[in-house]
Amino acid sequence: MNPGLMISPIAYKEMPSLDNEIITEKGEKGWVGEWYSHTSDDSMELAQKPHKVQVIDETRAFIGTSYPDGLTKRWTLKLKGYLKPQEADSKWTFGLIVSGRAKVC
Repeated sequence: MNPGLMISPIAYKEMPSLDNEIITEKGEKGWVGEWYSHTSDDSMELAQKPHKVQVIDETRAFIGTSYPDGLTKRWTLKLKGYLKPQEADSKWTFGLIVSGRAKVC
């Protein structure tokens, strides 16, 4: 295990969300979501351009039932957002829960 990685015993639904802490590059509340189809239903290769771009203003979203029409069977969602600057230094714990493949970068 990575010595810098902290595993928290706190259940994810009990932790505060980042709904009011994440902003877009333009300062809007939320993430910019880019939905990509893949080059075919079974491919892992993304289309060159996003199928749809939208602001998603929740950090606890069940994406599996709220994706846009017209995507391929296998699709990708890229989320981009920024943490609002804080008045003081703080410790943060980030989490990601998925069914399938995902990464935080």
